[in-house]
Amino acid sequence: MSSVVARVQEHEDLLNDIQINSKVIEESVESIGKIVDTALNHCNRNTDTIENIENRLLAIETDDRSKHKEKETIKQMQETITDLKCRSMKSNLIFSGLHFQQNEICEAKIQDFLESELGINYRVSFGNVHRFGKPGLNGVRPIVARFIYRRELEHVLSQTYRLKGKRFGICEQFPPEIENKRKELYPVMKKAKMVGKKVKLVRDKHYINGKPYNNTTASKKQTTEDRDVLLNNKFSFTINGSPPIPPRRFKRSRNDSVGDESEKSILSTHM
Repeated sequence: MSSVVARVQEHEDLLNDIQINSKVIEESVESIGKIVDTALNHCNRNTDTIENIENRLLAIETDDRSKHKEKETIKQMQETITDLKCRSMKSNLIFSGLHFQQNEICEAKIQDFLESELGINYRVSFGNVHRFGKPGLNGVRPIVARFIYRRELEHVLSQTYRLKGKRFGICEQFPPEIENKRKELYPVMKKAKMVGKKVKLVRDKHYINGKPYNNTTASKKQTTEDRDVLLNNKFSFTINGSPPIPPRRFKRSRNDSVGDESEKSILSTHM
């Protein structure tokens, strides 16, 4: 009887352990479920956040594209305005260095200047002639003259070589944005002329030997070519018109000096 009671007690203890373990498992499953629910909630929130970020990025990209289009439109408008300015100034020449006089008539002054300095003895047809801008180096403002006929303007420009070494100057009129670009190209033109190249400046476009000049890519190539041409010119000038350049001195070894002495002795015996 005692053995039966012991076995029953053993089974009861085992059953209690099973119940306790089952309760622990239930609590663990419940906590795991809560963790899964929390993770799902976080995942959903992250998904919403990612979608929000993607929408904002898409809006930014769309805004950037629209801004880029606006910049391109503004650039095209600026180029159009500059082109219109150039066209309106196409028939204008600027005369600098002419002294100012009270109650002067600018058109008559330009007519006298063309005849006395450029040898143009016919009456040039002008539309409007007046002083403008800031005073130049001589303290007087330049005069701008609008020509009626293009051929007369070109004739005046063809005679500007007569002003070399004088205080006067004649140039075409351009908008400030074009004139600033031209000033940057003047040194390039001068350097190209020095090496015998044909140069031409049309508005702000520079052509060397008939090819357009690219300031970013062609500058290195042109510098190398100009240096080679200058060196060749210098070498030919040295050969044709200058005395020979003595050789550079160099260190001589003892063996070289001994060899020279032996050569001298051989030459003296033959002589």
